Amino acid sequence: MEFKSLNQDDNWLTYPTNKVIGSVSTTGDLKAAITQLNADGFGQEQVSVLCGSKAASQLDVTGERHGLLGRIYRFVEKFGDMDVELLDDYKEELLGGHFLVAVDVENEDQSKHVSDILVSHGGHRVNFFGRWTIENLG
Repeated sequence: MEFKSLNQDDNWLTYPTNKVIGSVSTTGDLKAAITQLNADGFGQEQVSVLCGSKAASQLDVTGERHGLLGRIYRFVEKFGDMDVELLDDYKEELLGGHFLVAVDVENEDQSKHVSDILVSHGGHRVNFFGRWTIENLG
């Protein structure tokens, strides 16, 4: 099972361009989804997993933890397509013990395929984050 955990350092998570992100509730669902993603060619560099309170704080929904630049970044997102409520939802998923799976994709076919995999393994709040838009996939 190949994936990278983003809990290893204190990087600030910014807009996830060209990623499909979804939440799974159990370790069994997480393992099954990652196993299928790996089997379908999505390797360690493309699949990331976030979990726990540290990951929730990394989302830094308000930008306050990252000073003036962080607050400006989140302020600008509010006027674009970034749904700040979606960040709050993802934060609550993490604080509730769920896992966020983020997968780098190159095109619409891959985003649909990744979404199908996540949903088939209990994924919810599955969204594609494009350069200029966010698309709810499941």
